[in-house]
Amino acid sequence: MAKATIQRMVVSEQRRMYDSASPDRMTLSWDSNPYTADQVIYHQLEILRARSRHQARNNDYVIRLIQVLQDNIVGASGFKLRSKVYTKQGRSHKKARQLVESAWQAFEDCSSLVEIEKLIISAMVTDGESFVFLRTDRKGNLRPELIDPCRIDVNFNDTQTNGNAVVMGIEYDELMDPVAYHINDSYEREHPGVGAAYTGKRTRIPAEHILHVFRKLFVGQKRGIPWVAPSLGRLFQLSEAEKAALTAFRIGAAKMGFFSSPEDEEYTGDGESGEMMLNAEAGTFENIGNLQFHAFDPSYPSGDFAPFVERILKGVSSGWGVDYHTIGNDLSGVNYSSARVGSLDTRENYKGLQGWVVQAFVKPLFNRFIELCQVKRSFGGITLSAQELQEAQFVGRRWDWVDPQKEANGKKILYELKAISLSQIIRDRGDDPEDVFLEIAEENHLMEQLGITPAQVFAAIEHKKEENEEEE
Repeated sequence: MAKATIQRMVVSEQRRMYDSASPDRMTLSWDSNPYTADQVIYHQLEILRARSRHQARNNDYVIRLIQVLQDNIVGASGFKLRSKVYTKQGRSHKKARQLVESAWQAFEDCSSLVEIEKLIISAMVTDGESFVFLRTDRKGNLRPELIDPCRIDVNFNDTQTNGNAVVMGIEYDELMDPVAYHINDSYEREHPGVGAAYTGKRTRIPAEHILHVFRKLFVGQKRGIPWVAPSLGRLFQLSEAEKAALTAFRIGAAKMGFFSSPEDEEYTGDGESGEMMLNAEAGTFENIGNLQFHAFDPSYPSGDFAPFVERILKGVSSGWGVDYHTIGNDLSGVNYSSARVGSLDTRENYKGLQGWVVQAFVKPLFNRFIELCQVKRSFGGITLSAQELQEAQFVGRRWDWVDPQKEANGKKILYELKAISLSQIIRDRGDDPEDVFLEIAEENHLMEQLGITPAQVFAAIEHKKEENEEEE
């Protein structure tokens, strides 16, 4: 009997690797160069910024994105300060907390901090970064001022006499820590119509006076990338498709038909040069000969256009971290369960962005504010250091649920099962448990003095509501 032989199958080395790395004819246009983040930013940031700004001026969906992010990250009131100053004995220092919180509130109102925070969010969408100049006025008061990212020239790369390297307008030391920012001077104040035209001069501002706010997506990244950059291609193609569909729709609605003669006469059009030029006007019949009539009944845009727009916007909203029905203003097919799932995921993204804004901008600004207040001795009688007064927490806006009653019942059940505390429930709403408990105690004491109960208050509210409905 012949001995059986086993042959090893020869496998190509490339077949053992990833299919996505195969250099076949289907992937020839796929870039295979491992560029660093700075290489991409250096070559393409100005183009990406220009196109992002153009979309922010002309594209409804980008305008909507900016509005949604501003409303959900910053909100109407910005970030609420909760001072966490303690005494030497580890107890809440109520006097210091009140002084810090009232001083910060006055600073917020004076500097229009909420508007600055919203401008920073807008800049993230179009520029990917924001530069905040922490300048002080003649009285020593802090006055944050936003600088157009275009004035930190991405093309300015140099080696200073002290050995520091300037990379894309930012000066770094030997450890690659930012030490200064080189700001292009402009004619903007003298000639507003010219805009930020470069004068050929730069002002060097130490890094301690500048907050460079941007999200790092790659290791070693030194400048920000517009948040809408990955979606610019889709947005542009969608805009062009809408223009083409609108043109087809207008022509289809305007041009009713044509006349032609049985003879083979050539139609020269309306142009004086004899070129074929066709202008559509509503309710017209184009006479291109005699006798014979041909109806013109185009079917485009057809039913395929709406799914195409929806698919594009779903891809775009996925890249933005915002649910599709919010960006597209499309609530068709949305029920409680689907809306809740989408909202939960999106709101987690908002919370993450809120935390980033606090760490990158709000908290450093607050720390500088406290330092200047200590220098000016604004907290008279308080012997605590600036570092101790800087202990604070900032909380962004929170959201009501799709069905508040179901969510409230769920929280109640968790509390009864001892799976969650009242303090945690209050914190989830963006409030301070101590403030809420004190307010409840004061409210109960006041109602006891007046001889009323919560049931009577609710009955009075309901009665007033019924009266208003009858008047309407």
